[in-house]
Order: sequence, then C-alpha cells, then structure tokens
Amino acid sequence: MVIALKEEIDELKRELKIFKAAVGNGMLASKPKQQIMDVPKSKAFKTARSASEVDNILWAMEQ
Repeated sequence: MVIALKEEIDELKRELKIFKAAVGNGMLASKPKQQIMDVPKSKAFKTARSASEVDNILWAMEQ
C-alpha cells in the first residue's frame, strides 16, 4: 500500500509540473473568442415594444 501511495504521489507531481508549465506559457489563461450570432428579429419587434405585445408573441410561440 505504501508503494502504491508513493507511485500516486509521483504521478501527481508529474501532472503538477505539466500544469505549472501550461500556466507559465499562458495556455490556461487565454479565453476562446466569442462568436457573434446574427439572429433575424421578429417583425413584431421592429416597432415600439410594449409588455402586452411581448406577451402576445410569447403566447403565440407556445401554441
């Protein structure tokens, strides 16, 4: 059991070295680019909005 624990500790130390190297290179600090989606707007939203119009649109979508 002691040998298995030592092997596990050695494996974890190796992984830690890899993670430290990755952080040092900035690999984990970079963020992926966000993609902007162009979604066509409903004709109902091209005019002034009101709560009742939004409710009507949502109700129509549920039907």
